[in-house]
Amino acid sequence: MQQIKAQEKYDTITKRKFALLSLLLASFMALMDTTIVNIAIPNILTHFSVDLSEVSWVTTGYNLAFGILLISASKLADQFGRKRVFVIGLAAFTLTSLLCGISNSIQSLVTFRILQGVTASFIVPVTMPMAIDIVDKNKKGLIIGIWGAVSGFASALGPVLGGILSDLFSWQSIFFVNVPIGIITLALAIIYLRETYDNHASRKIDYLGSITLSISLFCLTFAFAKASELGWSSQPIILLLMTFLITFLLFLFIEKRVSEPIFPLSFLKIRTFTFSSLTLFILGLSLTSGTLLVTLFLTNMMNFPSMKSGLIISSLAFSSMFTSIISGKFSDKLGSVKFTFVGMLGMCISTFLYATVKYNSSLYYVILLLCLTGLSLGMVIGPAMGSSIRQISENKVGIASGTINMMRSVGQSLGIALLTTILTININNQVSVAKNESIEIVNSSKILKTEVKDEIISNLKTNAKVSPSSTSLVTDKIKSAEDVALQKSPESYHAEIKKQFNQQKNESLKISKEVSETFSNSINKAFSNTFILAGILSFFGIITSLFSDINPKRKYKVYKL
Repeated sequence: MQQIKAQEKYDTITKRKFALLSLLLASFMALMDTTIVNIAIPNILTHFSVDLSEVSWVTTGYNLAFGILLISASKLADQFGRKRVFVIGLAAFTLTSLLCGISNSIQSLVTFRILQGVTASFIVPVTMPMAIDIVDKNKKGLIIGIWGAVSGFASALGPVLGGILSDLFSWQSIFFVNVPIGIITLALAIIYLRETYDNHASRKIDYLGSITLSISLFCLTFAFAKASELGWSSQPIILLLMTFLITFLLFLFIEKRVSEPIFPLSFLKIRTFTFSSLTLFILGLSLTSGTLLVTLFLTNMMNFPSMKSGLIISSLAFSSMFTSIISGKFSDKLGSVKFTFVGMLGMCISTFLYATVKYNSSLYYVILLLCLTGLSLGMVIGPAMGSSIRQISENKVGIASGTINMMRSVGQSLGIALLTTILTININNQVSVAKNESIEIVNSSKILKTEVKDEIISNLKTNAKVSPSSTSLVTDKIKSAEDVALQKSPESYHAEIKKQFNQQKNESLKISKEVSETFSNSINKAFSNTFILAGILSFFGIITSLFSDINPKRKYKVYKL
């Protein structure tokens, strides 16, 4: 009898492990695909011979579709079965990954990426409530910590894996890799997951709420994504922001009056949920500085290849795993505020410190800051997710999970759009300043002849700065002028002529170096200014974290919404 019970217990534990594995693998794939394509954009651009504005939709389309449908997908899962929605979403995600890989045009690739984002939104929000249903109640904090570790690790690891697969195989491999993993995960899910519902939810669908919420989130994220290209004061951006405001207000009006809202507004009365969601929103927004901006700095300022840059960024991903599991496990006992406060403080400090990085800084210093960001990320993500659902009944964990994932996803999308826009503006301003300073450097030379100065200044105005190629053009012209002078002059003057022209060449090379440093310092300043802004934004996360939880040791109310 004891052997039979032991065997049954072993079988139950084994089933739980495989069930959790399927949830974590699926969540890992869907979240990794929000960033895995970024580093392969140049390869896709070359393959299809299109401009950057078209290729950018390979990333933007996925993230938009993923972010705006998370709440709608959560509600459908609560109503019609989380396992059913999860399995359908996972199967469709695997199929759309294959279709992305075999796309023969940029239009079809963008279309399938948008559909892939839609399918991902049906995977991620149901993983947490299903995982909580599988484990014992005393291990809820641990599983949230593991989920947070996988979540942060997946997003940060995306550029690394994308760079490795693109360099070793092709850009298509970043999509094909999902197919075998998706099939294995699908088999595990079908066999080992059990169906769960929100037992209090009716089968009514809040169509108006879903439509208005989707339109408002689309307009907001799309406006931020296109602002750097069209300008904040342009008519399309103003129209998008006005549409966002109108549809969002309409969404709130509808949700107050329908019997089965897609998002219960009563959630907002729960302090832990509201402030945890805001903290995760700011986390997603400020995390952009540690991933995208640092990646741009490594590739453009420190001139590292894409694959090496991705491996450097991976230090953020790996360091986040340590604190995610620890903070998730102990936040249930000690409360989340201690962890989220320290984490957001660390995030804020590391973001400000990125502003001190120079193009000639030590690589170890950059890696140290990335590790600090990663450790801070791990301190926030699990505890904030745990505190967001602490006072919410288990039946409503699904919709709460969809909301907090949406907040983090939208925060990340807005962060990318906002900070890249600010970076572009800063770079344009600093390049203009550097150009004027460089022209002064050229004009102040007492050695260069007027025609040489005019040639360098012409290159500056045309190419923004004196590059090695433009410098060689100047020295080639000096050499040609030297040859002409030598042909026209007696041989007794040749030594003096060569001396004069050598002075011209050496001076032009010296000025080229000074101008190059001027531009490098100016663009470095543009990055520093952007990092400072990101640090200011992350500071607000420190404030929201202070109100994100209650003392779990004391008796607290669970809201049955």
